[in-house]
Amino acid sequence: MANYVSGANQFKKRMELNALAGVALRNFFSMYGQTITVKAKKTAPRWRGNLRGSLTFDHVNQAGFPQGIDLYSRSPYALYVHGYYDQRVNLKEPWSRSKPHYPPIKALRQWADDKGISPYVVQQAIGRKGTPLIPFFKIAIKDSEAEKKALLAGTAIAIETKWKVGRMSVRQ
Repeated sequence: MANYVSGANQFKKRMELNALAGVALRNFFSMYGQTITVKAKKTAPRWRGNLRGSLTFDHVNQAGFPQGIDLYSRSPYALYVHGYYDQRVNLKEPWSRSKPHYPPIKALRQWADDKGISPYVVQQAIGRKGTPLIPFFKIAIKDSEAEKKALLAGTAIAIETKWKVGRMSVRQ
C-alpha cells in the first residue's frame, strides 16, 4: 500500500523565505533607512551643506535576500565629525571630543576663512582640545526607535497577509 501526499510542492513554494518576506523586508529597510537619514541630516552640523547632503544608506543583501542597511556618508570629513561607529561618545551636549591632534592647515583653511578665524589658531585649538564629536547617525538611530517598532509591526502584518493569501490559493 503506497501513501501519496499531495501539496508538497505548493508548501515548499510558500515556505521560501525570499518569496514570502523579501519584498516586505526590503520595504521596511528602505523606510527605516530614510527615517534615520532624515533625522541624521537634522542633527549633523551645518557648513555649506556638504556633510548633510552626503548622508545616505544602501541595502545589504545576501543571496538576494535583504539583511539590513548600511548607513554612510560620502563626505571625506564625516568620520572626523561623527567619530568611529564603535567609539563611545556622548549622544547629547556636552559632546565628547576627539584626541588632540594637529590637522593640516590646508584642511582647515576654507572653514576658518568662512568663520573669519585664522586657520593657525584653529589648528592650535584642535591641538589642545581636539574636536567635538557629534554622532549624528547614532543619535538618529536612538531617536527613531518608535518609528522602527511601527514599521516592524507593519512588516509583520504584510508577511502574515502574504502567508494567508498563499494558503487560500493552495486550497482551490
